[in-house]
Amino acid sequence: MSENFLVELVELNVNGETMPELPEVETLCRQLSSIVTGKEILATEVLDPRLGRVEGLTGRKIEAVSRSGKYLRILLSGGLTATLHLRMTGRLLWQETDAPLPSHARLTLAFSGGRIVLIDPRRFATLDVGMKKAHEPAVPDALADLSSKGLRELARSRRLPIKSFLMDQRFIAGIGNIYACEILHKAGIDPNRPAGSVSAAKWRAISQAAAYILSRAVACRGTTVSDWRDLFGRSGTNQDHLAVYGREGEPCLNCGGIIERTALAGRGTWFCPSCQG
Repeated sequence: MSENFLVELVELNVNGETMPELPEVETLCRQLSSIVTGKEILATEVLDPRLGRVEGLTGRKIEAVSRSGKYLRILLSGGLTATLHLRMTGRLLWQETDAPLPSHARLTLAFSGGRIVLIDPRRFATLDVGMKKAHEPAVPDALADLSSKGLRELARSRRLPIKSFLMDQRFIAGIGNIYACEILHKAGIDPNRPAGSVSAAKWRAISQAAAYILSRAVACRGTTVSDWRDLFGRSGTNQDHLAVYGREGEPCLNCGGIIERTALAGRGTWFCPSCQG
């Protein structure tokens, strides 16, 4: 199943579920790192055969937890790496080992004092285990300092809309629909504008907006507009700071204009015509 097909499914989901984006995955990364680094995996249980075979984890210590775009990397003793992509509805939960398993549990990793549970109603999350080193994409990570000059070079002569460019994981790792809408609103750019036509000044505005929007979202433990929860089952709070996403028909917080929603490349897109015209 292709990444593009999975992304398109998000807009078709009648329950309004949204795929975890960079801030949500970074939240899990930081929380996991603080809880399990240095701990030994005592037992592994696969509860969903669709997840495939997960072998070689039991008895290994977790040396580090890192993130690459929307991927979680769990580095284990002996050079093993477990790479998790939450896809549409996947999330992780830390719970006491004697607590009842939640609905839609697909995998458990048991430690001294608790366990990690992979919860995934739609069963699209993937976990790959191998001895190879974690692959780092040859594209900038959206949470790192984005080079406005580098992005402008990548976008040069490209006709695809700037919003689609920001969400294309071949160019920038980690930005999804919610944060693309928010970044472009803060930068004052029409989401339909061709990426190749964006000026150097506007690319600087995008870089600065991305740094602000994504860092704040991480500090808020992500955005909960439907089913997102952090490692401890808590909702994020960044939804309280959304300027355009999900606010169709409401006044713009900058200029008082009315927020509109349109479809762009099959994705719901929220924007202010006055601020982003």
